[in-house]
Amino acid sequence: MEISKRDSAWCQRGSASEEFFELTKIYYHRLAWADDLKAVKDQILKFAPTVPEEKTYFYYDMFRGRLKGKAEPTTSGHGSIDLIVPGCHKASGLKRLVERWGLSPDQCAAFGDGGNDIEMLTYCGYSYAMENAPQNVKDAAKYRCPSNEEDGVLVTLDKLFAP
Repeated sequence: MEISKRDSAWCQRGSASEEFFELTKIYYHRLAWADDLKAVKDQILKFAPTVPEEKTYFYYDMFRGRLKGKAEPTTSGHGSIDLIVPGCHKASGLKRLVERWGLSPDQCAAFGDGGNDIEMLTYCGYSYAMENAPQNVKDAAKYRCPSNEEDGVLVTLDKLFAP
């Protein structure tokens, strides 16, 4: 499991393998080891436990029941479950940027393939679910694009910004 805070992300030494650490570092560029996650003194934004992929929804439902009101679980693919601060999802960050830059949600484009993308896809005017996304993600998006394996984001952006 790793946790994310404002300036970094952490893996607990002894409970995560070096292989997991290196894979996770792709997504969290300031990933560091912690001897004890309880000793991390900062504002925690998310916990991201990894579970066997076939048991993702078993654990999702368990977290949802046990953490109601304290954290919101969402799936992010490949057995990853994000436990986020209620209301601190991708759309909340986009909303802050839209307000700061004087834009509207209709001017925003978003791409998603996991449960952690649903609020963002609902928020943006141009929302695309990847072809490999689960049905609930596809239902949240206004459009579909090719899968991750087919460079769906790049293909769609090329079409959106064609001269």
